[in-house]
Amino acid sequence: MDQNKPFLWHTSLLNLFIVHFKIAISQFSDRSANYMNYRYKYFVYISLLFLAVVLYHTNFLVVPKIISLPAILVSFIFLFLGFIIGAVAWKKILKKLNYHVDLNECLAGTGLSIFGKYIPGKIWIVMGRAAYIAERSDYSLGKLSAISLNAQFIDLWIGLILGTIGIFFIGGFHVWGFLTLFMLLGLTAVIFSKVVHNATERILHTVLRKDIKIPRLTIKATLAVIPWFVLSWFFWSLGFYALFLSLCSINVEWSIGLGFPLAGTLGIMALITPGGLVAREGVMVGFLNLAGIPVVEATTIAVASRLWFLAGEVFIFIVGLIVHRRSSNSLNEVGYER
Repeated sequence: MDQNKPFLWHTSLLNLFIVHFKIAISQFSDRSANYMNYRYKYFVYISLLFLAVVLYHTNFLVVPKIISLPAILVSFIFLFLGFIIGAVAWKKILKKLNYHVDLNECLAGTGLSIFGKYIPGKIWIVMGRAAYIAERSDYSLGKLSAISLNAQFIDLWIGLILGTIGIFFIGGFHVWGFLTLFMLLGLTAVIFSKVVHNATERILHTVLRKDIKIPRLTIKATLAVIPWFVLSWFFWSLGFYALFLSLCSINVEWSIGLGFPLAGTLGIMALITPGGLVAREGVMVGFLNLAGIPVVEATTIAVASRLWFLAGEVFIFIVGLIVHRRSSNSLNEVGYER
């Protein structure tokens, strides 16, 4: 095989991203951008810029050899479904707190803010989807951001539960079991404990010097929205299992897919790298190796999963952009002006 081929793949895909980046900029520069708050528009620009920087300095755009085309196609179907269900989960949790937001706005906010994860700080993707709704409604940005953060905690909580189940299946509890259980206990307290909730309000009052009441889901309401988060992670797990089958001929059980929620959640919770870069791939390699996959194959699949998931992020970004433009055009037709 030509040794320059991976580099050519890397270069062509980076050029393709740059083209789409320019298209996105031009789309946001037209009249539909009049309905997007300038600060949010710049947030989208900055997140795209950081994504470009990350792609330039990493090797995640190298495409591995695909041995099963049907499997890779199935993996993308489940991947895209997972992102769509994630936006539905965002709408459901808002509805439970009596925030009546259209699904299109949830899709647009989720999609346009998806690359905020690559901005250092870990909060921008949480703030982004809240800011999109806040600037198009009378709802408080602070309260929406708190709800978004709570939704992120629930998402992590579900991912860790599924990942911990995967650890049990591969017999790796002695490696990560105690760490994941410790994290699960912490997230459980954050999500369900009124004491932790009240302490958070007091901290915000001390820092911001103003009273902020953070909307809080009851246990019953939380349990009602959990299935949507489970479904999102389940689709991604099935997608990762199909991705594995498309790249590797080693026979594995379907439970190998549960390594993705484990790596995904631990990657998100990584405090240093933007978007969980490196951390997620390291956990993935370790999980696959414990499951009996040689390190070389495990590394290939872990790196490929980053490119695979990036394709899903591009998908939901494009969906969000399309929905935003259609919504803005509809507002323009009825003479809406901000």
